[in-house]
Order: sequence, then C-alpha cells, then structure tokens
Amino acid sequence: MDKISIIDLKIPAKHGVYEFEKDKEGLFELDIEMYTDLTMPGNSDQLNETVNYDEVVRLVIDIFKRKDYNLIEAVGQSICKEILIKYPIEKVILRIRKPHAPIMANLKTVEVELVREK
Repeated sequence: MDKISIIDLKIPAKHGVYEFEKDKEGLFELDIEMYTDLTMPGNSDQLNETVNYDEVVRLVIDIFKRKDYNLIEAVGQSICKEILIKYPIEKVILRIRKPHAPIMANLKTVEVELVREK
C-alpha cells in the first residue's frame, strides 16, 4: 500500500476542556498519513488521478477550526471520517499534538493517534 503524508501541519485553534483554553488560540501540530494505491497517478502523472494534498490540507484546517472541541480525539475523529468519505483513501492515520497542554509536568507535548479504515 502506498502512502501520502502531510507532516507537522500547524493550526491555531481553541480546543480544550478548560475555559481558559477556549479564550486564546493554541498552536496544534498534525501529521496525516493516507494509504491508497498510487500506481495510476504514478503512471499518468495527472493530478486528477491522485489525492490532491492541497485540498486535504484545506479540508483539515476547515474542520479543525470549524468549532471549539473539548477533546482533540473528537476533532480527530471528524477529520478522519471526512478524509475517508471524500477521498479514495483506504486507511488514515492522524496524529494531533498539543504542546501547550495544561499539564504541570516537564514534557515536550501530548499526542493522540487515530487509525481509521474504510
């Protein structure tokens, strides 16, 4: 299976359980892996026969900023669902990092990873 990856997409948003997280945007980081067969576009060299990752990025940003979620798991679920519906993708792996998570510990980031298939 072939893979298209979008790595370290940074999106400002107000996701979080606490009210203070919804008052000011934090910068989230996303990685998206989309599994599909790339034989046809590899042979034809035609954009209309592959997944246009510019469109995917715009879709992900739109979903991510559409509403303020309590959980990044929930916004991630919405993103995976839409990608699988709109594109010829068989499997998507989405990682969302929240480096500014309000945790009183010495850590770089927190991350959730969702794996969804058709």
